[in-house]
Amino acid sequence: MLVFLRFLVAAPLLLAAGIGVPTGHHVVSSYLFRRELRDGRFDFAGEFRDSLTETVVLWPTALALVLLVVFWWMTTAWPKIALVPSVPAAFGGLVFGLLDGGEHAAAGVAAPLVAFGLAWLAAQVVTRPVRDDVRRSAVEVAVGLRGGGRLRVQSRRLLLDRLPPPVHPMSPIGRVALRFDRISSVEAGDVRTPAQWRLANTSELTITPGPVLRIIGGGQEWLLPVDDADGVGLLVSRRSRARAKPDPRPPLEDGSWFHAKLLWDLAGQEPPVRNDRKVNHGNRWSALLISALTTPMTLYSVYRIFTDGWYYLVGLLFFGIIAWIATHVWFRQGVTYKLTEENPVSPLSDDPDPRRLPVTGWSPRPATLGQTSDL
Repeated sequence: MLVFLRFLVAAPLLLAAGIGVPTGHHVVSSYLFRRELRDGRFDFAGEFRDSLTETVVLWPTALALVLLVVFWWMTTAWPKIALVPSVPAAFGGLVFGLLDGGEHAAAGVAAPLVAFGLAWLAAQVVTRPVRDDVRRSAVEVAVGLRGGGRLRVQSRRLLLDRLPPPVHPMSPIGRVALRFDRISSVEAGDVRTPAQWRLANTSELTITPGPVLRIIGGGQEWLLPVDDADGVGLLVSRRSRARAKPDPRPPLEDGSWFHAKLLWDLAGQEPPVRNDRKVNHGNRWSALLISALTTPMTLYSVYRIFTDGWYYLVGLLFFGIIAWIATHVWFRQGVTYKLTEENPVSPLSDDPDPRRLPVTGWSPRPATLGQTSDL
């Protein structure tokens, strides 16, 4: 129930970021134009109502609201979603700023910054401090790692992203994940000497002396340098018990295992030349961008068919086919990458032995998960 109250507090911030900022920018832009033209008294309330029906505001705002509803639990995505209706405002402000003055440009630049900040603040309201209501909920909690990288405690799994580039240039993924139902051990400890820890996708974490969280499961072993190892360990342990749900994997003969099998073949190999580039998943995100641009046009064509005539059926077919293909490509590639992230080690592999010392200088903490510190 407390998580619900957090969302109630965060909702006005999200609405302000997704609706208030783009409509407010439109009102400010109109005011600047009217002032330059000396066009009499400016009706702020009327202009605000009119801005809600402007295409440049209506469709991006509607798309952002749909994305927020779909990804209500993914707090790390909220600031990015808030940019969807604000980026067109920023682009228009910069264009008019080059023609008519710096005030338009300043308003355009401010719009995405304010939207991003409001959505980020809403995410903090929902996730911080991390108490038992958050630990048992589905809402995503992001924890930064010392030296770079991020742990995202999601609804059904753990996800490591923002990792250093994989050491092997043939590695197909830049992230790794571990589902809650496959976790076998969660242990907090300390490392006394610096060390390097290679993950299953061949990315290497720099383990600096200090608290470290050790997680074993699904054939993987993670050593995560987090300052509050006890608190993060408690979060992972409580959520895994509350929200673990088996997720059947396709047969190993299925084609969606292609990238995963490529990664399994790299296990234990040292590349002749170390990679220094991050994995490029640009094709998938390009498909998502195309889908996001053409889907509103498809819906708009449907609307115009009922209001203006059947000749808009051409637009419906044109944009609809492109939107369907782009969405299909994005979804299918998403399934493949998700399967690879969650299975960077073969499902036939055994879990590492938790009694083994992972690195020199490692020492476990007794009774780690019985503590109740907040993040």
